[in-house]
Amino acid sequence: MTPKMGEIAVQTFENSRQGFVSVKLSQLAFEALSGGAHSGSQRRVAHQMEGAIRCYLGDRDSDRPAWPYPAFLRGSEVQEDVELRLSIDGELWRAFEAEANRQDVSVQQLAEHAAFYLAAELDAGRITQRILDELESSEEKGDAPA
Repeated sequence: MTPKMGEIAVQTFENSRQGFVSVKLSQLAFEALSGGAHSGSQRRVAHQMEGAIRCYLGDRDSDRPAWPYPAFLRGSEVQEDVELRLSIDGELWRAFEAEANRQDVSVQQLAEHAAFYLAAELDAGRITQRILDELESSEEKGDAPA
């Protein structure tokens, strides 16, 4: 069974919190997630898209000017050049849908924005700093990787 959540089809598993969603992005957003490669692996880019959603929601309270969906893009349509099938945690997806509703944009629009948000974070080197901060935090808690 494939119910509709907004304009994105979602297929869930009976005994799992994990499910599948199909997200359509512009070619430009796809290339941003693939590191600029025109022929990036769909699977790798889908994994990056899940990371983009996690990164975006993780920065919800960061007060970064680039975080909210840009007001000047409201009402615009997202180009649907590439369809990605994501295997994603149900709670994460519901939180993402709720954020799209809170910002009064479609899930497709917010997915596109999250893709560009992650690409900008990677480009700015903030991901490296996050990794270092998380490692430092893990070491302080005594659960550093072996």
